[in-house]
Amino acid sequence: MQPLNPLQPNISRRLLSSASAAFLIVIFMTGLAGALRIPALTVYLHKEVTSDPMMVGLFYSINSLVSMILSQIVAHYSDRYPNRKLIIALSCVMQMFGCLLFAFNRDYYVLLILGTLILGLGSSASSQLFALSREYSNSQKRDSTMFNTVLRAQLSLAWIVGPPLAYLLSDQFGFTFMYCAAATIFAMSIIIVVLMLPQAVSSDPQITNQNEDEQIREEGISSNRNSVILLCFTCLFVWTCNSMMFINMPIYLSESLGLSDRLAGLLMGTAAAIEIPVMLIAGYCTKFIDKKSLMLIGIVAGIGYYLCLSLATTEWQLIASQLLNGLFVGILASIGMIYFQDLMPYKMGTATTLFTNTGSASWVTAGPIAGIMASQFGYHSTWYLAIGLCFIALIFMLFVRKI
Repeated sequence: MQPLNPLQPNISRRLLSSASAAFLIVIFMTGLAGALRIPALTVYLHKEVTSDPMMVGLFYSINSLVSMILSQIVAHYSDRYPNRKLIIALSCVMQMFGCLLFAFNRDYYVLLILGTLILGLGSSASSQLFALSREYSNSQKRDSTMFNTVLRAQLSLAWIVGPPLAYLLSDQFGFTFMYCAAATIFAMSIIIVVLMLPQAVSSDPQITNQNEDEQIREEGISSNRNSVILLCFTCLFVWTCNSMMFINMPIYLSESLGLSDRLAGLLMGTAAAIEIPVMLIAGYCTKFIDKKSLMLIGIVAGIGYYLCLSLATTEWQLIASQLLNGLFVGILASIGMIYFQDLMPYKMGTATTLFTNTGSASWVTAGPIAGIMASQFGYHSTWYLAIGLCFIALIFMLFVRKI
């Protein structure tokens, strides 16, 4: 992508507050719409579309795979296209149409084929927003790490509000109303994106020759390729642990420990609430601690968390362990994305989407692994496997280039 000229100072001052606010609003709104659509999907498919658990599981797998492939293709071209803002707007349009399809259609195969295709094309919205925000903060000479961390915390806030709201709307007004509400939020996001977000603002005034720019890009990508691969595996392993926890935790609490079903929601909500201050503190700490050390601290916290899960038997022990879970997810979710961007500075869209897709891929791998572990060795074995995967992630992270 040809570097663009920096924003003029007077324009820059006017955009500083409005564009920053626009990023915060759009991240929250798109996150909220996604948090309405995704958590209730299992119940929606089971009650409204099909009662076959295998068909529901197949839908999740295909949806994740299609989103990963399409978002990575979009990311590749976004780094060569000078208007990332247009890609974000079109992605929100696709998400809006996808929500409307789910609102008014109940045919399984239409949702499986057309629905996953539309939502897959729209799945780039979040990644492209974070990529544009990094380019914008760099152009404004702002602390890009802290700015992206605040935006990531905003997304976590949306996921605290969204899931309970999704179940409330679906219970009180039905799934059609809930998906229409999500579509409306995406429609409002499109307006804000078009009117308030800045154009592509990635620039480096020291680079004026296109051939020189391309050479620097390729050299930077090649020199960091091994670190990017290692970081991909690191994030895949830790997110697989997190996904296995989401899948097996509710049944483990009720069947293995004999605790209340509501405890699972309380634990997840507690962890999400802890993640937000952890993200902000981690972003601030990058001024004093390198990102690699923070990532290692996060993975060690994950090992401690799953060790606590394997030993805890009471509600208060499980609730207390969420401090480690919040530290684990909060650091990996915020610093991990920035680490990818730092390793691939000339491919912001690809870097951010790679990070996002490690999370999507974890659901594909965690589903069968969690099922096999639970059926063959009991739900308790999930936590031992998670400890092992975190140790492997820790070793991989040791060989990632320090940024």
